[in-house]
Amino acid sequence: MILLGGRSVTRAQDGAAQSLSGIIYEKVSGEYVTGATVILRTDSVQANGAGTGSGAGSETGSGTGSGAAGSGVRGAVSNRYGFFSIANVPPGSYHLMVRTVGFAVYNQPLVIAPGERAPQLKIELEEKHVSGDSVVVTADRDPAPTASLSRVDLRPEMMQKLPALGGETDIFRVLQLLPGVKAASEISSGLYVRGGSPDQNLTLLDGVIVYNPSHLGGFLSTFNSDAIRDIRLIKGAFPAEYGGRLSSVLDLTMREGTKEKITGTGGISLINSRLTIQGPIAEGSTFMLSGRRMYLDLLLLALNATDRDQTPQYYFYDLNGKVNYKISDRDHLFLSGYFGRDVLNSPPATDLDFGINWGNSTANLRWAHVVSPQLFTNFSAVYSDYGFSTLLVDRQNMQDRTSNFKSVSGIRDYMLRGEAQYYPDDDHVVKAGIEATEHRFRADASVEVNDFGRIDQQPTILTSLDASVYAQDEWQITPRLSSNIGARLYYFQSGNYLRFEPRISLAYALAEDLMLKGSFAVDNQFLHLITRNDITLPTDVWFPSTATVKPSEAWQAVMGVETHLFNHEYLLTVEGYYKKMSNLLEYKDTAQLSILVPLENSFTSGSGDAYGVEVFLNKQVGSFTGWIGYTLAWTSRTFGELNRGMPFPPRYDRRHDISVVLTYRLGESWELGATWVYGTGQAYTMPSGRYSVSTAANDIPVPGIDDTQEYYGRNDYTDRNGYRIPAFHKLDLNFTHSFSWFSLPWQLSLDVYNAYNHKNVFAQFVENRYDPATGSYGPKLVRITLFPIIPTLGINFKF
Repeated sequence: MILLGGRSVTRAQDGAAQSLSGIIYEKVSGEYVTGATVILRTDSVQANGAGTGSGAGSETGSGTGSGAAGSGVRGAVSNRYGFFSIANVPPGSYHLMVRTVGFAVYNQPLVIAPGERAPQLKIELEEKHVSGDSVVVTADRDPAPTASLSRVDLRPEMMQKLPALGGETDIFRVLQLLPGVKAASEISSGLYVRGGSPDQNLTLLDGVIVYNPSHLGGFLSTFNSDAIRDIRLIKGAFPAEYGGRLSSVLDLTMREGTKEKITGTGGISLINSRLTIQGPIAEGSTFMLSGRRMYLDLLLLALNATDRDQTPQYYFYDLNGKVNYKISDRDHLFLSGYFGRDVLNSPPATDLDFGINWGNSTANLRWAHVVSPQLFTNFSAVYSDYGFSTLLVDRQNMQDRTSNFKSVSGIRDYMLRGEAQYYPDDDHVVKAGIEATEHRFRADASVEVNDFGRIDQQPTILTSLDASVYAQDEWQITPRLSSNIGARLYYFQSGNYLRFEPRISLAYALAEDLMLKGSFAVDNQFLHLITRNDITLPTDVWFPSTATVKPSEAWQAVMGVETHLFNHEYLLTVEGYYKKMSNLLEYKDTAQLSILVPLENSFTSGSGDAYGVEVFLNKQVGSFTGWIGYTLAWTSRTFGELNRGMPFPPRYDRRHDISVVLTYRLGESWELGATWVYGTGQAYTMPSGRYSVSTAANDIPVPGIDDTQEYYGRNDYTDRNGYRIPAFHKLDLNFTHSFSWFSLPWQLSLDVYNAYNHKNVFAQFVENRYDPATGSYGPKLVRITLFPIIPTLGINFKF
């Protein structure tokens, strides 16, 4: 028999080795624990021989027994559903240990007697507040060495220690502090990962694609951190289980609700508030509900009528919900959903009318089923709906093609997905899956005011089916060499495209605490995000690949080294990457946007490349934690119909990028956080000189060249994005005080944005202005800066 806490189990074939599996939960909340290290060792092996590093030793992901501690040590790692499996465990006496960041180490003696069948274990971990709960690179949590290449896992609890504008820490703002991840501007929460644009990121919320993960202005992303349990970012060359994008994967998992009692968290700031409630519904079922609302539109009511009529009207809200129902020890049902909306309208007293509305709606019904100790499956039915519309009308100039614009874009998806994880033996973990999606696209854009009504009455609808299958094997080849080898086969109906995408990652342990890693991947993207660069308002249009619009393609290679320093107190990683992209899309400079012209005729295709080196030093232990990140990077684009066919950098090309993140726990009630960032200035298109031409409407006169006003001057410009605005840098501070009030825990946070009040340039241009000193007109460089030093207060509470 197997004895675990005094329980006996059913009989198996005498003396036969079998798989030992289980599910790991948080003890209080009942939520699954992802990425926990499970170590099974014989009683003859001492505890300190169980393996401590992330190398290809005793803690290999599939449970190898060939590590540094010898054949008496086996290991595994829990997946996102808390499931783990260790294959081919013979009868004997063992010691089971489970550990992960933020929880106390779990220890339990275990006896497997001949003839008894192992049960599915239920392991509950107790939360333990550790001062070193900082950014955790996967190698410290995941025994599979290849898994940690270009991958970072974050816990929302860590992010709350960092500075935030308005008192609410934003997931995307924290991710932008990592090497290789950039923001386009001070008000952008989009992720530009290793030279890719935001549409090249696969953003998943509980397995559902979120097409626009940002609220307007970039102050906050779509995701309320109170509703999120786990955050995983893979910056490139991701494994075969992910597909459909070129650059990166952001995989977020929502909380499932506590099993003990109703609990809640919330926060109030100057511009928005949030509330999350979770708890049990009945035996074996829990719920989580979270909401957030920005009330800038309500604050406008406090202004006088004149100021209110001059101020744009804006608000957003989002809702998250999840229900978890345990059918049996082997079967769980999950129903999760998200709904969010942004609304921006022009001030009532203006000649320029604009309106921007967008929103995401998602739902996922998922069934997780443990077929056997060696086989875990889950099946999903997914719904996603995204809509975006832009309206820009100049009442004074209805015929100006640069001042009038309307676009309507949307994607509605219905998806079925099936996935399986198979643990055949000590050296392999096999994952395979299949998914099919029906896409329904809407894409219209025009600069002709007469078309605007017809866009709503006669929308352009495109439909397409895509399907994919994948398989990958996490293979421990030798005690020092491990791999993840896989491939994905993609079919996209519109255009009848069939694409094969090989993926491979390798990790080799040069020494106990020194790992060399590399990966290669081919990726295809069948959905394109097209944006006008001559309009400052958002103008997003999603468009599918067709017979004439080819899918974007990229191949990328990554090489890195990883080591732990000073008794595992520090983690150091250095990675280099190269990515080659083709069939990227932009609007033509001469695009004729009209419903009479097919939208795809306005596109031009080109290529791009990106390469660089990233350094990441993470202090993980102690009251003083944090990291330093540095990126040296290049990215460029080449389009035959843009910039005279010459290569040019996109605006988010940034040569040097530095981030310093520090947190310090001062006693039991005070925590201090600070972030400092530096980045090379954005690439920008600027006038480089002026020349005179014959009289034409709307030209600017050049005094001294033509005093009779028969000639006017025009600007001569640099190459596309051929100028750099000044470098960006700022310091943000956070002071958090924890206290009790009415027997409830509270947190008061003081955040200081741009603490030394540096005037970072957001945009700049040349204007012809009158100079009173000379009494004449002349060109003047105008620079726009956004945010000075801004102190904000926020209060968070739990119940």
